[in-house]
Amino acid sequence: MRRIIGRILPITALAVAALIVFIVIVRRVNNALGGSAGIHDAAALPEHLSICGRDWHKDSLERELSLAALRARDGIEPVLVDPGPFPPCPDGPCRRVAQDGPCHTVVYVRVGADAYLDYSLQGGP
Repeated sequence: MRRIIGRILPITALAVAALIVFIVIVRRVNNALGGSAGIHDAAALPEHLSICGRDWHKDSLERELSLAALRARDGIEPVLVDPGPFPPCPDGPCRRVAQDGPCHTVVYVRVGADAYLDYSLQGGP
């Protein structure tokens, strides 16, 4: 029994250490890229994002709207997302798992001091 534990324990410790390093690196990369509050290069944004387990497609017209214009058009506070690798899932967007109550079917990426591009949910709520 001690042999088995002696073999499993180092493997488990190594796996946990690798997971911690991976999480730290991903967070640093996302923070370096600006996160959801950062300003992102509109020309470098992908056509599709994967956030909260769902696929989102960039507005085909690539309209940059101000925060005031978004609030006036949608009537609600927009949900900003991080377009970086392995982004966190903020509160609000529709998720893969059904939720109680409504969810946002449009999310936004900040591309200027007061400019945002929208991504629409693919596949419906």
